[in-house]
Order: sequence, then structure tokens, then C-alpha cells
Amino acid sequence: MTNEFLLLGLLYGRLNEPESAAAPASPASAEPAPTPPEQADRAPSEDVPDEVPAPEGTATVETVATASAPTPAPSPAAKITGVAPSEAPAKAHDPNKDPTDVETTRYVPGKGFELATKDGRFSMQLRARVQIRYDLDHPNREGETTEQTMQIRRARLQLQGNLFGKHNRYYIQLGFSPRDQTGGLLAEEGSIRRNPIRDARVEFDYLRDFTIWAGQMKIPFSRQRVISSGNMNLVDRSLPNEEFQLDRDIGVQALSKDVGGMGWLAYNVGVFMGEGRNAFEPSNLGMLYVARVEFLPFGKFDDYTEGDLERMKKPGLSIGGAYAFHDRAPGDRSIHGSVPEDGGTTDIHSVTADVMFKWHGVSLHSNFHWRKGVHRENGGLLDEEGNAIPTALPRNGLGWFGQLGWLVPKIPFEVVARYGFARKRGGNDSALPWRDELGGGVNYYFAGHNLKLQLDYFRLWGADTGADVVAAMKHGTDRIRLQLQMAF
Repeated sequence: MTNEFLLLGLLYGRLNEPESAAAPASPASAEPAPTPPEQADRAPSEDVPDEVPAPEGTATVETVATASAPTPAPSPAAKITGVAPSEAPAKAHDPNKDPTDVETTRYVPGKGFELATKDGRFSMQLRARVQIRYDLDHPNREGETTEQTMQIRRARLQLQGNLFGKHNRYYIQLGFSPRDQTGGLLAEEGSIRRNPIRDARVEFDYLRDFTIWAGQMKIPFSRQRVISSGNMNLVDRSLPNEEFQLDRDIGVQALSKDVGGMGWLAYNVGVFMGEGRNAFEPSNLGMLYVARVEFLPFGKFDDYTEGDLERMKKPGLSIGGAYAFHDRAPGDRSIHGSVPEDGGTTDIHSVTADVMFKWHGVSLHSNFHWRKGVHRENGGLLDEEGNAIPTALPRNGLGWFGQLGWLVPKIPFEVVARYGFARKRGGNDSALPWRDELGGGVNYYFAGHNLKLQLDYFRLWGADTGADVVAAMKHGTDRIRLQLQMAF
């Protein structure tokens, strides 16, 4: 009983302590402040305007995410009160790691998706293009049948941009259609050269008059070959281009698209390995040397697209010329074509001249080619019977095409015509057959070159000997092509 009375006494004394000794009320038990009427209807995720003042006498700081918690960047309304500025944790700014540094994320129709950092040091543009094509070939010769083909002619993916500064640029293009991976020297079935890489280059444009490109790229020789296959105003390039082009190679070039900032002069000078696209094997010391110059008397314009889709009010004229020397070329058309039957090499001189003119929807594109193999080195290959294969003749000759287009006023509909040829020179000392093409087509541009439908027709003819021209044309091949292109 004594213990019970003691417990009751202690409890009575505790209950009669003064109020000043009681524990302070918890902030959680305090009645919350009323919501200001101007914010009562605002959704929780919406931002509060920065001009809403903080209560007098309190400090406000932005909320900061710690490294251990992947909290998203706060909005301007994310404020906390009652904290001294000196107590806010400092946040180090690293432009290479901070994801909030991405300033531009946009899509431009026909140019693709683009990402860029705030300081402009890094950017990437992703673009794709596809061509769906139908071909019908009808030979006007007895015993030959009409053939048709439907194919994905081109399926390309492009990556370009800059890194570690605006003057360090890159360009990568991959091709995924079956014909995108053929056509290069030694790109036969099963070859490692038959792969998606078409372009892979880096560019350093610190100097306007001396920009450097290095890697795999188009050789700056003929204009029509350098123009993108997506910017043609006929379904594909010309017959002379197929014969005399220099295609792509691995090397380095110096260039300027506007010498001295004058707006009327450009140049390219390059040295290439001379082995063609996607080469990797050891080779001889023969190289390909190229020089090109362009003169634009009326000033700069878009002279590397066909067709005047802008309906230029001021005439645009670009006159270009180039020379190339290929020392010990492995192919019968320099880095294009095939290896000569004897397996040897050829020293080849090539010359081209071209003109591009645009004005009020009218466009003119013309190109002249000349090629001469001055030395044929026999490769020593043997035939099936063990005899030495005779030295093959070089493909000496010349070619030309003229192409005229007219964009109908007020509607995106274009009419185009073209004639082209390739001729041997040197008589029996050349292996080049003579060939001709004559035809034209129509285009409808739904969104310029980025979305267009093209239809063309050509008569193709030729022979290995000097046959009658009229008879050869009569027995030529009729070719119809229909192509839809979309770039995004």
C-alpha cells in the first residue's frame, strides 16, 4: 500500500506543474496558413510567377537536387522559406555533364532532329531519307524481253553536328538499301567493302579560306556527282556521270566555299588514297590528286541542288572546272568501275567543266568530261589455260550532258529534259563503248526535294563499234522510272 500511495502522489504533482514548463507545440499541429486566393485554382504542376513576393523578413533560395537523388530541375516557383542564403548548398556547373545544359531540341521538316547545348560546343542533327522506285526496261530488239524492278533505291541515315567547339564538325552517312552497298571498286558480293558506310568525315573550319576535311567523302571533281542524289530534278544522275565520275574515297582536302568573303569564288584541293570507298587493304604508293575551282559572277546561291525551286528573282550562275590525276589507278575508271582483266594499273588524267544556271524557275545544268589513260601496267594475271592475259585497253574518251528544267509558275510542278553521251577517243586504242541517252520527266514537289514524286522516260542506245546512229537509236531501250522520295 505504501508504494501505491507514493505513485499517486507523484502523478498528482506532475499534473499540477505550471504551464510555462509544458513542451512547445509541434509545428505540425499548428493550423496551416490560408491559401492566397490568386493561387487557389492553380494546378500543383503549374509555375507560380516569379514576382510573387516572399513574406517580409524571410530568405528564399532555389531548391537544389543532390547527386544522390535524381530530382528534376526545379521550377521558378519552387521556393523554401526560413533558410539563410549561406545555408544553401553550392551547385558546381559542368557543361559536359549537366543535362540542363541542352538548350535546343527541335525538329525541322526535311532537316531532321537537332540537339544542341547552351554554349553551342556540342550539337547533333539526325536525318533520314528513303527513295522507293519502280523501273521498266523495254528493249526494241528481237529476242529480248521487257523487265521491271521495284526497289528501295536509297535508304540513308545522316548524323552531323559539332563537338568540343563550333569549328570541329562531323558528318556521317550510312546507306542500308542493297544498291547503297554496291557500286564501289571491289564491292563485289561477300566483300568487306560492301557495308553501310558511305561518308565518315571530320571538318575543321577555323579558317574560312582554308577549311580542312578528312575521312571518307565524295571527291570534289564533277558537280553532278557531288550534288546529293536527293536533290536531282530527274530520277537519277546522267549517263556521262556514271562513266566518268570519281565517286568516294578516303583522304584529306582543303577548301573554301567563299574565298576572301567575296561571294564569287570557291576552291577544293585534295589528296586521296585512290582505292575507293571502304578500302582497308595495303596498296601501292599511287595516290589520287584533285583540284577544283568555281566562279560565281552574280554572287552566291544554292548551286548544289538541281532545279530552281526558289524561283530566283536574281540570276544565279556557277561555272566550275576540275583536274584529277590518278597514279597507278586500280580500276578501269579510276576508283570506279572494275579491275582490268590483266589485274594491272593505269595512270589516268581526268578533266571536267560544268555550269549551273537558275532564274525565275528555269534551271540549266551541263557537264563536260574528258579522260585519258597514259600508261597501262599489266598485272600479270593468267587465263584458265595458264597463258598471260594481254594488257587491257584504257577507257579513253569524253562525255557531255545538258539538262534543262522549268518550274511551272504558281504550282510546284516541273518539266525537265536531258541529253547525254559518252564517246571513245583514240579509235581502237580505247575500250570505252559509245552510248547515248535522250529523255525527260516531270516532278511534283509536295515539300520541295524533301517530299516529291518523279516520273521520267529515256531512250538509251549505243554500240561497241561505229554502227549507224539512226539504226542504233531505233533498236535502243525504252526506260520508264517512277520514284517517290521522302526526307525527314
